[in-house]
Amino acid sequence: MSTVVTAEQIRILWNSPNPEAVIERGSDFEPVTKGDLGALASELDTDDDGYPLDDQWQVIADQLNGNTPGEPASSAGQDLLRQIREARAERDRVKDGADDKFNAIIRAAVASRKAPVTSIAEAAEMSRSRIYQIRDGRR
Repeated sequence: MSTVVTAEQIRILWNSPNPEAVIERGSDFEPVTKGDLGALASELDTDDDGYPLDDQWQVIADQLNGNTPGEPASSAGQDLLRQIREARAERDRVKDGADDKFNAIIRAAVASRKAPVTSIAEAAEMSRSRIYQIRDGRR
């Protein structure tokens, strides 16, 4: 018997009039009860009557089918996590580049002596001591 629970099986169990209905998952796993679904659904997007929205059935299935709690069981979930990691890396790369450029401008401004350090700090919305830290390459 298959241990994979589908979104359609979950929807059928949810709508079953039998309070004792379950989804059997084979000998390695406990059956899924209506109470299990209620607990899982408490964290989902539902309509005004507490019925999970259409895209939430697969979320429940992924939770039930996951080998590790909190890890997505579907390739779509893995793809989403990969996209998040890539976006974070790109954001960090862009931010680091912007910080480097900003710091170079601050250092050049201080070195030029065309404006007082207090005015540079005010324009940069930073403290005078932070301007000196940037100038000196600290932190």
